[in-house]
Amino acid sequence: MAPSTGGIAVLLAVAVGCLALALASLRSGSWTRRLYGLEPDDEASARANAAVLGIVGVGLFALAGAIVLEFTSALVATATILASALLCFVLGWLVAVRDRRELLTTPNVDRETGRRLGFVAIGCGVLLLAFAPLVWLEVDDTVVAVVALASTVVVLLTVAFAYR
Repeated sequence: MAPSTGGIAVLLAVAVGCLALALASLRSGSWTRRLYGLEPDDEASARANAAVLGIVGVGLFALAGAIVLEFTSALVATATILASALLCFVLGWLVAVRDRRELLTTPNVDRETGRRLGFVAIGCGVLLLAFAPLVWLEVDDTVVAVVALASTVVVLLTVAFAYR
């Protein structure tokens, strides 16, 4: 990947913005909590949102570093896919097994719906893993697009089913 000063600047600005929002949302009664639609005293949900924003910010810093260090596109794509799959597994496990429904963006989800949505997140992680070999094998873009479209349809249907 050839470094682009403008592209790296945008990545870094968004990363800093994510981390700033994460820190701001930790303060009780902050405007960011209202932005999320959280109750001002809902500490658990605020920490969950801050963790997500923090992870995104750190990921963007890592991506900017990979671009500056001129890692290959295949390496960056594979690392991104594997990290995303891992995060899907962790989120799904936390929601489905540990009953951490406050991590979901839908407020007041009942336990059974939360459990189904957690398993959908785990399924998304599994679907993401299918893309790693496609990157390394340099499969045709059409095949990647078909797999991505099929995965999207599967995810949309399973999320719709989970909310039933």
